[in-house]
Amino acid sequence: MLGVIAAATFWMWLWWIIGIVLWMVFIYFTFLLAASKGRSPFLWVILALFLPLITIIILLIIPAKSRPPV
Repeated sequence: MLGVIAAATFWMWLWWIIGIVLWMVFIYFTFLLAASKGRSPFLWVILALFLPLITIIILLIIPAKSRPPV
């Protein structure tokens, strides 16, 4: 019985670790995507901390900022 509980605890922690790693990947991708579109990466990362997938979808839809000629 103790072995079953230990195995269940291991899998629970493994899923938590996988979820946190995926969350961090979404945050990093959001940062890179916002920077490449000329948007404020830090503001988009703050939004992505709470809604990572929705933030990436919005960033993929909005156009890049046009930069004034130098």
